[in-house]
Amino acid sequence: MKRILTFFLALTMVLSLAACGGKADDNKGKTEVTMTAQEIMDTLKEKLGDSFGCDVAETEDNISGYWGLDMGQVESWASMSNSNSAVNSSYAVIVKVKDGYAQDAAALLQTGYEQILSYSRMYNMDLQKVLQARLFVNGNYVALLILGAQGDWEASDEVQAKFAAEEAAKVDEVWRGIFGSADNGITIPEEDDSNNNGGFFDMTDDEGNNDPVLGG
Repeated sequence: MKRILTFFLALTMVLSLAACGGKADDNKGKTEVTMTAQEIMDTLKEKLGDSFGCDVAETEDNISGYWGLDMGQVESWASMSNSNSAVNSSYAVIVKVKDGYAQDAAALLQTGYEQILSYSRMYNMDLQKVLQARLFVNGNYVALLILGAQGDWEASDEVQAKFAAEEAAKVDEVWRGIFGSADNGITIPEEDDSNNNGGFFDMTDDEGNNDPVLGG
């Protein structure tokens, strides 16, 4: 009788340990984050160093105006860009929103991104970095990140694209370190050739110089 009782006790312990192991596996890779948007921004800036690229803090008017976010749905936010935004398209917009607003916020950041991409395509400025933009949605945290060191504009498109991808991979690594995942939800619209350049501005003249010239 004692042997039977001992067997059942041992079996119960084994099943309990297996159940605990299953719960641990379910939580693997998931990170409980309670940071503010500014704390996440500070972490990105610290970890990325020269690959961060932003040096100017944006105002709340920029968040609600340009990006169109409903500030009543935003619990915390942080936004930065580059002071020489005409040639450096680095942006970092991070918001922690209320329940149910994350997808709406992501859609608004996507719309703002498409305007940046259109400008970059028109003037051929910082294009490869803009094409490597990240749109992250992790729970109630939403971020649009166009980050990376400046590449060599005189290099081929292939070389510039490779460099931009390597810089974006650094962003993924830092974001993954915070949230446990870095799934990019950005959508890259197809280029509209009818709006290409627009006849206003070009980065190179006929002799291959890099000085901006007015279109004829």
